[in-house]
Amino acid sequence: MKTCCDDLKWEFIQDAHHARGCEFTYGKCAHCGSHLIHMFHTAAVNDGYYEIVSQDFITQMMKLEGAELKQYMKQWYDDL
Repeated sequence: MKTCCDDLKWEFIQDAHHARGCEFTYGKCAHCGSHLIHMFHTAAVNDGYYEIVSQDFITQMMKLEGAELKQYMKQWYDDL
């Protein structure tokens, strides 16, 4: 699991859709303020992991809904 800082304190903001069997959730670290996408894959046997994302990523993500959001997250996931 990636963390943004030594004291990750996850705060849920919103669901960010799903793609490739992975559920995406957007939140922030209450400790350091980093934007985080939590990824949980049903085939994995762990609690998922976090990816730090930029404000630009979040700004674009927040503009999208439905199929457009799913495609955006799918492309992002494929590029990891």
